[in-house]
Amino acid sequence: MEIEKLLDNNASACYQCEQARGPGCNTFKGVCSKSPETTAIQDHITWLCMQLAAAAVQDRAKVTDEQLVLFNRAMFTTLTNVNFDDDALMRYAEDLTAELTALGVNGVNKSAAEAVATLKDYGLAHRIHKFGETVAGLRETVVYGIRGAAAYADHVFVLEGLDPVRKETWMNVEAMAELNKDDLSVDALLGLTLKVGEANFGIMAALDKAHNAALGQPSFAPVNTRPVEGKCILITGHDMDDLHKLLEQCEARGVNVFTHGEMIPAHAYPALRKYKCLVGNYGTSWRNQRKEFPLFPGPVLFTTNCIMPPREDYKHRVFTTGRVGFPGLTHVANGEFESVIAAALEAPGYTKADVEAANAESPLLVGAMHAEVLSHAGKVLELISAGKLRHIFFIGGCDGSTPGRNYFSDLAEAIPDDCLILTGACGRFRINRVKDYGDIEGIPRLLDVGQCNDVFSAIKIAVALSEATGLAVNDLPLSLCVSWFEQKAVAVLLTLLHLGIRNIRLGPSLPRFLTPDALAVLADKFALKPTNNKDAKGDLADMLAGEH
Repeated sequence: MEIEKLLDNNASACYQCEQARGPGCNTFKGVCSKSPETTAIQDHITWLCMQLAAAAVQDRAKVTDEQLVLFNRAMFTTLTNVNFDDDALMRYAEDLTAELTALGVNGVNKSAAEAVATLKDYGLAHRIHKFGETVAGLRETVVYGIRGAAAYADHVFVLEGLDPVRKETWMNVEAMAELNKDDLSVDALLGLTLKVGEANFGIMAALDKAHNAALGQPSFAPVNTRPVEGKCILITGHDMDDLHKLLEQCEARGVNVFTHGEMIPAHAYPALRKYKCLVGNYGTSWRNQRKEFPLFPGPVLFTTNCIMPPREDYKHRVFTTGRVGFPGLTHVANGEFESVIAAALEAPGYTKADVEAANAESPLLVGAMHAEVLSHAGKVLELISAGKLRHIFFIGGCDGSTPGRNYFSDLAEAIPDDCLILTGACGRFRINRVKDYGDIEGIPRLLDVGQCNDVFSAIKIAVALSEATGLAVNDLPLSLCVSWFEQKAVAVLLTLLHLGIRNIRLGPSLPRFLTPDALAVLADKFALKPTNNKDAKGDLADMLAGEH
């Protein structure tokens, strides 16, 4: 068996993302290019967080806010495509060890080499061998959900501190502490997944509120996707606060800012689009960065996650901030972006010739967050009552590069003109250029609800329609087709399951950590089903027939 071989060789393994191969990547190097050593350190950080959680639950009175924030940020840094820098990761391990010592927990200190050497004691292969594939997979689901929720909570910490998500942070700490028990049943683990989903719902709600308070209520906004003459910076990731600070510093320096990937919803916020230097969006989703970034004529700033190992031809002009790290790149902290601006001023920027040579492209519409959409609720209900709006689809989530993801663009293209499509997260780029979707009596047929955390908006819209029509959410003419890749998508899925939403289609492949037995449990309890990647039109027919 492959697991036994991994154990015999004390090998590293990871299957937390959709690209994972076999029993797990990283026996030599993962698809994401994460090294076995990095995986081992991240496993060690996760184990340390389990010990910190257990100590915290045992004596809550001793736990400081700083320890709760450290738990959250350490979990965030183990998320896919966040941090490849072993030195930075070891600093988290050292900080966790120091806090555990302060709480009276000893014997947890390990060097990076010791972390690798003791993989057999706590690595993925060990966990699968110890618990069996189904239970180990459900345990990983809890961990991955906490990692995803931790990413969203970190944004709240930056904007408003711990208090808005204190309760939810404790819920995740409690769930993590439970994983120290070796005898957790499938039912107990399912309960923990729903607890994490509940915590993530509260965190997404807090982040929605924090964004609106800091940046204003988002509204429909067209986004330019063509070059603009001048020096320029590309910002990618998810952090709106970093973008806000960058715009403040660029406005007086004559440097333009383009968003990339999950930053495109920024154009919907009035406090951001008021800056003249926010000129448009460049490129598509994170998966295409190694093709797109070499062609951008300025520096690239990574916030939060979604970094891939940069190519040598543009590596010198890539900067990281926040939790993001990669060996050899310049890391900037505390919103001080002078070095990024200096790099932009030295770079060629877009010339007049670049602008004239660019292909004509229509703007992309963003800003369909819950308040904006619900301001048109009367019209939407009128269209439903008149039979002019037959069905609403959500098609979005994480993008990736594995085969089968054309399912989502095929599905969107085939959806009839009397249906609306909600989209969001980087999965939007699979469908937002498929065709001109037009509108239904002034309501745009393609509605971009925002970043992955803004799935909260889609939930608010569904709940409002449920209340207005008197139908349960699961009885609405509403279908969810979710593309998943990493742990934030796992957190969102657990939130949907916590809310009792059924009949979700998940693809293009099911998570490797969900074994057939685990999937059977979820299918029975929540009617979770895989996308039929070879027959998007068949799935569409089923959904329009009421099989969601």
